[in-house]
Amino acid sequence: MLAATRSVLAASLAVALAAPLPTANAALKPPGRPLTSAGADTLLDKYFCDVYYPTGTAAANLPPCESVKAEVTSDLTAPLPTLSLGDPTKPALFFVHGWPDSGAEFAAQFGGLCYGPAARFRCVAATWQNFHPDLPNAPLEELTLQTTIDKLAATMEAARLVDTTFVIHDWGSFVGYQLMWQHPHLMNRTISFDIGSGGHPNVTYQGQNAIAFDTHNSIPSMTSARYWDAPCPDCATWRTAWPYATNVSFRGLVPKLRPPKTKPLLFVWGNMTRGKPRGKESLFFDNAWLEFVESTPHGRVVSGTGDHWIFHENPKLINSAMVEWLAACGL
Repeated sequence: MLAATRSVLAASLAVALAAPLPTANAALKPPGRPLTSAGADTLLDKYFCDVYYPTGTAAANLPPCESVKAEVTSDLTAPLPTLSLGDPTKPALFFVHGWPDSGAEFAAQFGGLCYGPAARFRCVAATWQNFHPDLPNAPLEELTLQTTIDKLAATMEAARLVDTTFVIHDWGSFVGYQLMWQHPHLMNRTISFDIGSGGHPNVTYQGQNAIAFDTHNSIPSMTSARYWDAPCPDCATWRTAWPYATNVSFRGLVPKLRPPKTKPLLFVWGNMTRGKPRGKESLFFDNAWLEFVESTPHGRVVSGTGDHWIFHENPKLINSAMVEWLAACGL
């Protein structure tokens, strides 16, 4: 999760200027398991259905996950690994995840929006460096948000997307806003989950995640993920926490806190956190952000029952809201 606020970002950049880079003795170690054999992908084989695909009442109106998974294509090659589903000639939904997740976190959107012969969209979800359990740790010099932006742009180009809608969440939203400025030709409209600008959230977990990365200790980051009821707390290994080590991640980036005003924008947020109504301490935006969203072409704000991962918890509401808004945009 990311709090994209002016005060937090300023503090992060101050830390980045003051903190030394990891030394050679702190070089990144390889992950606990080797690269999978050709055709195998843990995100698809395990996480897609077992972790991220909704169950029970949340799965109403969704097709069986095993049927969806059988049609999803995995590509572990560079620039970034992807999961994809649907007709390449259809309008594309390109998804970018946040911490501590992966492209698999959008399983409910794959099933609800891109599965079957009548599906109107193609889904492609990328997983960025150090977040894929089957791939080795990226070199330290590649663990920058600017590198992620560059790799995402190259991945979008390679996917040959048609009439792209950019769908972004958490750190993916922050990175996505930068990509919208740097590569505006790659998307025609954007759907962003939960992260805007402004607000005064509790960011204690961000410091814990930075400690996890700096010390190669997954306990602080996994504890943070469990506190926030993340769908996959076991995904929150130390190596995924690198965006919070701002002396590493912000190298080479002069960030903008908002996306361009010229692109249509749908902003979606869940009104609950840890089973209770969200207060200001858990909101990653303020009223000025909501007004900004509504000032964009076709700008709309949608909130509903769910938390930071509302698209996973309440896919019926979210998928319907996405389809309705996309129709208003002419799709």
